[in-house]
Amino acid sequence: MGGLRGKTLRIVALTSLGMLALACGSGTVGAPDAPPTQDGPVLVPPTRAQLRLVQAAPGAPAVDVYIAGDPTPVANAVAYGATTPYLTRDAGPITVELRPTGAAPESRPLLSLGVGMEGGTRWTVVAAGGSPPAPTDAALRLLLLRDNPVPADGGQARLRVVNAGTDAPTVDVDLGNDGSVEVASLARFSDSGETALVVPSGSALQVGLRGGGAAPVMTSFTLPALGSGTDTLIVATGLLSQPARAGDGFSLLTAGRDGTLAILRQNPTLYVLNASPDAPPLDLFAGDHPFFRDLTSGALSSPLQVAPGTYVLDLFAATPAEARPAAPPVASITTPTLVPGERYLMVAAGYLTPPGPSAHPFTLLSLTERFADDPANLRLRWVHAASDTPAMDVGPLGSGRRVLPDAPFLNVPFAAATAPDGLPLPSGGAITLGVVPTNEANRAPRTTFSLTPVADTRLFAVATDAPGAEPGSWDLQLLLVDTSRTPWTVSAQAHEP
Repeated sequence: MGGLRGKTLRIVALTSLGMLALACGSGTVGAPDAPPTQDGPVLVPPTRAQLRLVQAAPGAPAVDVYIAGDPTPVANAVAYGATTPYLTRDAGPITVELRPTGAAPESRPLLSLGVGMEGGTRWTVVAAGGSPPAPTDAALRLLLLRDNPVPADGGQARLRVVNAGTDAPTVDVDLGNDGSVEVASLARFSDSGETALVVPSGSALQVGLRGGGAAPVMTSFTLPALGSGTDTLIVATGLLSQPARAGDGFSLLTAGRDGTLAILRQNPTLYVLNASPDAPPLDLFAGDHPFFRDLTSGALSSPLQVAPGTYVLDLFAATPAEARPAAPPVASITTPTLVPGERYLMVAAGYLTPPGPSAHPFTLLSLTERFADDPANLRLRWVHAASDTPAMDVGPLGSGRRVLPDAPFLNVPFAAATAPDGLPLPSGGAITLGVVPTNEANRAPRTTFSLTPVADTRLFAVATDAPGAEPGSWDLQLLLVDTSRTPWTVSAQAHEP
């Protein structure tokens, strides 16, 4: 494991995120306001043994922890995402029993497991799996780990990884996310073993999970700096089928000596849409790192997963060269702070060379994907990226084929977007959306678009200038970015004649 000392953090471009069937949701897993300390070694006396519980079963109730034969629980109300401190007791075999919080001590346990508790040993019990209707092979269970009771060396930190994702596949674990694999073929409900994974302490670490073999990175996480001489248990938990930001979304639970340290959401993912009316095909770099190449007008980039933070993105006219061009970029844009668990659409809009004073210069719009979970409807979010078009009102046409004064989208200026949860549009037939300048008395639409809503679909409707459009002509098109499946896709919708 000495090779880990040379690892560097890296931005990863995800060419395939098909494992993540993302839907909409929100929420966070409750974690301590202040992470517990891990300072100082704690040895287990030779006549004693230690035991703790990690509750990593999404959807399971909070539990009381009992030792069989004792009517008093040793831990109460241990909810999903929580880790108990180690319990120290005399050596000797025990049976751990979990009951829903408040259940009678004599009631049937939800789960139980025997633990040897030999003298001088330390144990972790991980609650994993899902409650019904989870399939049998992912049902609730207890995993037993024998921990290393010898403190880690100074200047180092030790890791142990558990794959407890309820719907997770077998994964390869890449500490550093640099293409190497430290733990190969880690099956669901298994762990990396008692042999320590040793990394330098004091620096943040990227953790990449791959589908196995030569498969691309499935997802990645940023592990905060670990303390010198510490041991950290990393439990992959939650559901890949839920949004990364959801409380039960796939995440890493990190546990230290005295409890849960953090619930780590997946690194943020972003897409870039080239909606500029006069930009050439673009290459995008962050420093010397290429994000994508040859992004033509109307095209959407592959998903890009990056460490949380702010980035300066430099755009260049596309070239066949691999290295960053020596010439100055055609534009440089700073992103907002990208947050773990979130997905972003970055829209390159405006003119590189504005044709007149009313035309907006080149800019990058940052939109967070926050559509409501609505299986019965299409959810639509309107984005005004038409560079030489004033603020607009948008809505289904009423009587006389006019845009109603109370249209759902009112006074949307350039570089703005409507409510993050999206407008619900029921399926069952085509609708016509009309577009007029805001506050125009004549509500006859300047342009219209026909859409056929499909249930359980979520679209960014990016209004931009049609190729070759004259400035101010209202010759618009919609670039429809479909976020319903991963990776996202884009299609162009021309206005009606």
